[in-house]
Parts: sequence; C-alpha cells; structure tokens
Amino acid sequence: MATKTQTKKVHCGICRDWEIKNPERCSNTLIHKRKRLYFCTRKCKERFMKSPEKFL
Repeated sequence: MATKTQTKKVHCGICRDWEIKNPERCSNTLIHKRKRLYFCTRKCKERFMKSPEKFL
C-alpha cells in the first residue's frame, strides 16, 4: 500500500493566508537569502521586491 507523503503548505509571502496550491507550477517566485519565496500574484512579488524587510 503506497502512502502519500505529507508536503509542507506554501503560502504567499505577502498575503500570508493565501495558500499556493501547486508551488511547483507557481510562476511568481523569488529567491531571497537562499530561500525560495512564493507569491500569489506578480503584484505581491513586486511589493516584496520594493521593501523585503517590511515582510520578513
């Protein structure tokens, strides 16, 4: 019997409640300090890039 592996939930770096359902297909990603961040929209990604210290 095969078991499904548990994957960690991925959330938008700006909209913390927004879950990224398919992170492997997400086009709005960014690597910041060796960590991949995911965003629900391009607008959220741009907001983060303007002032990352505000969201970390």
